[in-house]
Amino acid sequence: MYARMALRIVFIVGLVLAQSALSAADWPAWRGINADGVSGETGLPSKWSQEGENLAWKAPIGGRSTPVVLDGRVCVITLAEPDDPKKWGERVVCLDEKTGKIRWDHRYSIFQTDIPHHRVGWASLVGDLATGYVYSHGIEGIVKCFDRDGKVVWERSLDEEIGRFSGFGGRTVDPILDGDLVIVSFLTAGWGANFIPRHRFCALDKKTGEIAWLVTPGGAPQDTTYSVPVVRVIDGERLLVAGNGDGGVYALQVATGKSVWGFPFSKRGINSSVVVSGSDVFASHSEENVDGSTAMGRLIHLDASAIAEGKPKEAWKVDGFGAGYASPAFLDGILYAVDNSANLTAFDAKSGEQLWVHNVGIAQKGSPVIGDGKLYVADVDGTFHIFKLNGRAEPEVLDIETFKNADGSATQINGSPAIANGRVYLMTANDLYAIGGEHRPSATPKALNDVPNQAPAGSAVAQVQVVPADAVLEPGAAEKFTARGFDAKGRLIGAADAAWSLEGIKGEVSGGELKVSGDKVPQAGHVVATAGDIKGMARVSSLPPVPFTEDFESYEEKAVPPGWNAARGRFEVTTVEGNKVFLKSSANQRSWRTTVFFGKSDASGYVIEADVFGDQKGRRKPDMGLLSHRYTMALMGNRGELMLRSWFSELDRFSRVIPFEWETKAWYTIKLQVEPDKQTGKTSVRGKVWKRDESEPAAWTIEAVDEIGHAKGSPGIYGYSAADILYDNIKVTSR
Repeated sequence: MYARMALRIVFIVGLVLAQSALSAADWPAWRGINADGVSGETGLPSKWSQEGENLAWKAPIGGRSTPVVLDGRVCVITLAEPDDPKKWGERVVCLDEKTGKIRWDHRYSIFQTDIPHHRVGWASLVGDLATGYVYSHGIEGIVKCFDRDGKVVWERSLDEEIGRFSGFGGRTVDPILDGDLVIVSFLTAGWGANFIPRHRFCALDKKTGEIAWLVTPGGAPQDTTYSVPVVRVIDGERLLVAGNGDGGVYALQVATGKSVWGFPFSKRGINSSVVVSGSDVFASHSEENVDGSTAMGRLIHLDASAIAEGKPKEAWKVDGFGAGYASPAFLDGILYAVDNSANLTAFDAKSGEQLWVHNVGIAQKGSPVIGDGKLYVADVDGTFHIFKLNGRAEPEVLDIETFKNADGSATQINGSPAIANGRVYLMTANDLYAIGGEHRPSATPKALNDVPNQAPAGSAVAQVQVVPADAVLEPGAAEKFTARGFDAKGRLIGAADAAWSLEGIKGEVSGGELKVSGDKVPQAGHVVATAGDIKGMARVSSLPPVPFTEDFESYEEKAVPPGWNAARGRFEVTTVEGNKVFLKSSANQRSWRTTVFFGKSDASGYVIEADVFGDQKGRRKPDMGLLSHRYTMALMGNRGELMLRSWFSELDRFSRVIPFEWETKAWYTIKLQVEPDKQTGKTSVRGKVWKRDESEPAAWTIEAVDEIGHAKGSPGIYGYSAADILYDNIKVTSR
């Protein structure tokens, strides 16, 4: 009898442990595998303390994003060396999930951004459960793919390649993964049809970094934003749903980028992410509403199964609920959302009825997560709550932990908690905490959207996609393009039998094999694949390699060199005293500050020079200069200075400034030379300035050494046109 009872107890205990193990999972993305802030785990902690109670480990790595957990690692992106401005950079680090010991640590320098140091590491990482790879989207616009050991598999510099730009706000969107694609979004001003600044979405092949599509679903952006896309299959259509910089929510076919519907509802950009359950889409903002409502903020429920005139049906709305930063969590028909004033509120998802509200602090940025019948949420000012959920009734407070800095001020928490394998992970501005007891690894459950996106047999081709969708080549270079057929719902049919042609660019194309003409001049156009009466195209620019010159004499008035991102609409060729020059006008104040790259992002070993002319408008003088290897040298007009820099908003990281009073309405020649030292990692940066009609001086005008230097980067020009600027005779030569 006792033997049978013991056997029964062993069986029950084993069953409980097995069920517990089956419910445990990795947390490979900001809001978990289903992007809804919900975990199926049980046995999660109900209380803990920073002093050690129920604390598995603590690491002195702080930041503002959310950890991701996969393949035995906890990975974060953050500011490197926060206490030493000279060494500030971006850092991707992975720690052992069990012990908190660092497995690998990758650091790199930041360049050409207005984002300040305390907003580095804004966008959380995303991990691929199939390969163990981790992907980052840095504030400087580089997307990196890391393998399990921290080796960089590939990287794309979106600023230099397709004209991505950032604003001071620091809002950088998390990358997401779906199938073979890693998808990022950002503001960009490129060439051709993409010259107008817009919030765009870009899909990259997760294994190679090759661009699959680049699309513009919305209108003029009202702000930088950080709404992270969510992928769901709705009515047989695999959709990416996300907030946009123009104040709307949009749905795109994931595989093709084709816009399916849009819903405008804010006068500013959308920062919070949507939550999707079936065909129900929940979204919020905290700004003015587009329909004239006097209330600030709105929470909406959209029925994405009912689309009319390109818009989903609005099932209900709650005006005055200003959740502009935190994203809601959804479980069992209840929506849990936190407004900007840190009021945690539960809504009936079907009707929008408010069930209860509980204040969790002063201000809110991080989003709530749910697991084991508990809700975990932190406010910005360092207060972390654990609640026991009671269905539609108000929750029970299980634990409150408050974080303080050494001076007694509040420790900021901008990210969200992560739940993985029996533990809750939380990163404050100072530290990373693993909260909970024993580490309980298991298989991660299948994602809701993890279903094939293959078209049914016999489907008709409704879309042709050409990949890579965007390529930067050199004259005479070759590139292989592939045409893929998709049905009307964006499901893959397979390789398309297409006829190939070129538009706007010289060269030859046959069977998808492109060879660009060897003309050493800028070119830009399209590779076109036509299957039946369906066309698809890829954008191709050809930029001359080092050495090259540009004197603008071959261009018509008001033209810009093809393939120069961010040039059109900000610069134009004009004639001055019978000579063609490149004008940056002061007419449009919104585009006064512009950087134009015109080379490969991995270019190195070159010297750049140009002639520049600065006008004066009232008391305003322009800033004008050159870029090389991700450094800028600029004549600063109103300051009367010559400056070397790399990270514009953080001159303490690296800069050199000398007094230099230059005359307006006079031509100068400026020259920039960058020499990286592979042995030490340092980089020497030198510049010269002289009047154009005088001889080049033997000595450098300005010099500096960057202790953590850049070794590559596209050549370019920089201008802040508070008054008109002219550029001429750009020369890029081998060092």
